[in-house]
Formats: sequence, C-alpha cells, structure tokens
Amino acid sequence: MNIKNKGFTLVELAIVMTIIGLLIGGILKGQQLIKNAQITSMISQVKSYDTAVTIFRDKYGTMPGDMPTASFKLPNCNLANLCENGDSDSIIGVPNEQMWRDIDASIASENTQFWKHLVLSDLISGVNPSAATGEWGGSHPTSKLQGGFFIRFASASNLAFYRGSAHYLTLRNNISGATSIGNSAPLSPAESAIIDRKMDDGLPFTGYVRAVSGGLTRGCNWDVGGRQNWYDETITSKRCELYFMIK
Repeated sequence: MNIKNKGFTLVELAIVMTIIGLLIGGILKGQQLIKNAQITSMISQVKSYDTAVTIFRDKYGTMPGDMPTASFKLPNCNLANLCENGDSDSIIGVPNEQMWRDIDASIASENTQFWKHLVLSDLISGVNPSAATGEWGGSHPTSKLQGGFFIRFASASNLAFYRGSAHYLTLRNNISGATSIGNSAPLSPAESAIIDRKMDDGLPFTGYVRAVSGGLTRGCNWDVGGRQNWYDETITSKRCELYFMIK
C-alpha cells in the first residue's frame, strides 16, 4: 500500500503565519495599552498630590512636613504614628544642589513627615501613617507606574537642567541610593518623553517636569555628543528619574 506524505500548502502556511502575526500584534498592542493606562494613572497620581499640597497649604499656612504645629493641629499626629513637627523654614528636608543625590527616607525627616502630614489630614491615601521604616506603600506612596515618590527641595540653580529653587516630587525606583542606570531609574527616555509631553513641554531641562539620567550614558539630559535638553527616545532601557515641580 502506498502512503502519500502530505505537507502544508502555501495557502495553509500563509493562513498560519497570518494568525501568528495577529496574535503577536494583539499581545504587543495589549502591552502598550496597559503601559498607557499606567502612565495615565501615574499622571493623575502626581496631580492629586499637587492638589493635596495646595489644599494643605491653604488650610494650615505651611507645607506638609514643614508644619511646626502638626502635633496639635493634625488628627493622630502623635508618637504612636511617629508623626513629628517640622521646623517651619519653608523647605522640606535639607536642600540639595544635585537632584540625583540620595534622598533622606528616615522616618524623622521632613521628607517622610510630608507624607504622614498629608495622610493624617485625610488628603491622600496609599501611605501608612504609622510606618516605622522607609518603604514604598508604607512611609512613601507607590507609583502607579513603577517605583515610588519622594518629596525634596532642590536648589541647583547652577545646573543646566535647573533654574531657581522649588519642591519636587521625585519618581524613582529604589527608596535609597543615588541615581544610577538599572538602580534608581524607573523609566526609559522613551517613557519619560511621553509623560513630559502629556504634562509639560516635552523637554527634560525645562518646565514643570524635569528628568535626570544616571551613569555616564545619557538619555534624558544630554548625550556624549553634547546635545542638551532632549530625550533620546530610541533608548528603551531604564535610565531616567522624573521630577514634578510642586506649584
């Protein structure tokens, strides 16, 4: 008995390849939709913190974290919640002239008390008021995108990416340590550029949203060729911290 081997025809192969292509395209599209949703949620999160600070400042006449009478005026701002008063110098924490340096995440620091004051005022959620150690989702809020948020005062008027002094929300991956590629950097230049364009002017050195790249290879500030104030959107690796000015 003769047995004929029957393979796929070109038409059948074309159909299979088309189906595979559609599946891959659908997966990639789905991943992009998820990423876009995370970016949108993170932007809303930043705006909610900015609004919370404005409300707090209007009500109490001072910045959260810097408030000298927090233990008297804020509900449950006490030893049980490790809540402390600020020094009322209009600066949260210690000014740092280099935005990429380490940030104080200790519980007693004004940088951490900032979040305690806001949550005890019932203006934000996502922070544990009794947190005793620095951690995302505990003492500091977790980002809807990646990593979490610090608050800091930067006074780096001598640096190219900064003009004037202001408080910034800092989006970073690790809760401690200086900025470096693959360490504290939560975003790629491509992701950072999308966020900057949605919120601001799309430039890393100017406007409400600023960016810093760690390490020697840039992507969110300048490149080795000396080009400044641009995002290298061809880079998809994590290289950038973002800074959102508190108005």
